[in-house]
Amino acid sequence: MHGYLDSIAVPLHLPSSVYSALPSAAPNKGKGKAKDQPATPTQLYDVVQSWTTQERDDMQRKVAMASLLGYSTVLLTLSIPATLDPSLLSFPTPLFPQLDPRTAPPGTEGLVMQLWRINVEQFGDDAVKGAGQKGWYGFANSTAPLFPPQTTLLSVSPTTLTAFSHVALSLSPPSPFSPTLVTLDPSLSPRLPFPLKRGLISSLSRAGVAFELVLRGVTRLDDPADQPGDAGRRRRNWIAGAREVVRATEGRGVVVSSGAVRAGEMRAPEDLINLCSLIGMPPSQAKDALTVNPQRAVMRGLSLRQTYRGVLSNPTLLTSSVDADVQASSDGPAPLARATSEGAASANRKRPVSEREEVSAAVAGGPAAVRAGEKESQRSKKRSR
Repeated sequence: MHGYLDSIAVPLHLPSSVYSALPSAAPNKGKGKAKDQPATPTQLYDVVQSWTTQERDDMQRKVAMASLLGYSTVLLTLSIPATLDPSLLSFPTPLFPQLDPRTAPPGTEGLVMQLWRINVEQFGDDAVKGAGQKGWYGFANSTAPLFPPQTTLLSVSPTTLTAFSHVALSLSPPSPFSPTLVTLDPSLSPRLPFPLKRGLISSLSRAGVAFELVLRGVTRLDDPADQPGDAGRRRRNWIAGAREVVRATEGRGVVVSSGAVRAGEMRAPEDLINLCSLIGMPPSQAKDALTVNPQRAVMRGLSLRQTYRGVLSNPTLLTSSVDADVQASSDGPAPLARATSEGAASANRKRPVSEREEVSAAVAGGPAAVRAGEKESQRSKKRSR
């Protein structure tokens, strides 16, 4: 996976009942019958089948527009409340096979990889207290298997300081339900919904969780219900909130995406790099916000969804020369161990590291794992001597 990445919104027509939490079942101590409680909906919700013809055409237009603008991968974002059972969602993978390089015929142009992402929106105090209980889903050990297997990564949009602290301290460690992105739309209010405390930012950075800044509030057209001057207000809010995120994170681990609902709300990567100069990001960091950082988020999401706690192992190439083999055959097993360890150390020093291995190493433990490997090789040398 390489190139620029973007995130676009997927239309959902969820019933209003999923936006209200079901009351928890109370023990019936009396002799009377318990009151009937609304049952959790069990009908499978097909995302694509609920679209209108116009929505289907607009989704295909957005995917094709992403390829035209220069993006290689798009994240199809499903924004759901914490009161919706994610196992009820059904969506095809890929969404448009004729536009995906994994399924399109060889030689087809204008291809873009399509990955699915589930975002839990309006994650507030009630969602934190009711996680795993009846009527609440979100992020918990009991609800981790409910997310569809086609989901590449998870993200969350906290609305309060308590919810943000819960994400940073309890949800960020590697687990099957750990979110990879903290999605924010700074254009919604003059201030961010919670203060960015340094300790919480450090916890997220150590766990590999990035901040995603959604750009739709800047690029979307005015709705008929908007008042005059709302467009300028949204732009000012976005710049102020995005500058605060860049200041708190020092520009590291920030992802910028369009979050477009319509194809006209998407922007080219060069335009987004120029826009990032208004929020205090140099061009190198702005490019990382569209390439390296989202790639690491995707890799982390895949590792958490497909492995145990995101544990990855890098393959090690063991090489030995002819002289080492001859010496091993004459001296016994001890010199062979020394030659093998020295050959492995030299191979690791000389072998070029690809971008995919760098991302995997960052997910698995980063520089700490590399330093641990070097110390182990040094100890093996001393023991052999």
